[in-house]
Amino acid sequence: MTRIAALLVTACLCACATTDNLQPGDGKGKSFLVSGKNYEQIWHAATVAMGTDMRIVESHKPSGVIKSQVVNGTAGKVVAFFIQPTEAFSSQYTITIVSRKPFQTEFVDRDWEPSVWEDFRKSLQGSTDLE
Repeated sequence: MTRIAALLVTACLCACATTDNLQPGDGKGKSFLVSGKNYEQIWHAATVAMGTDMRIVESHKPSGVIKSQVVNGTAGKVVAFFIQPTEAFSSQYTITIVSRKPFQTEFVDRDWEPSVWEDFRKSLQGSTDLE
């Protein structure tokens, strides 16, 4: 019985979602294009969106990465927000949102977080030029 319990614990630990699992180039998630805003405006709106019903656990402005854990909703769910390029002014930015639930298989590819995009979009619409 001890061996079965150990296997179950190992399986649970391997299946849990972590922010380390979230990467923009793995084909998972959803990407959006944003133009007419600068990087500061986009970063600010991303921070607002990633802090709504979530706890930011990683934030690195120079690389355009914010990762959060969901606190209101699916326990153990993690979400990442990627901004490219990270230049102060660009004609267009690509926003990629990737999320993962605990025990999610690798075959699920539509688990991006639509509420994060809506929160981001609303915050971005209310932003003014910060320069």
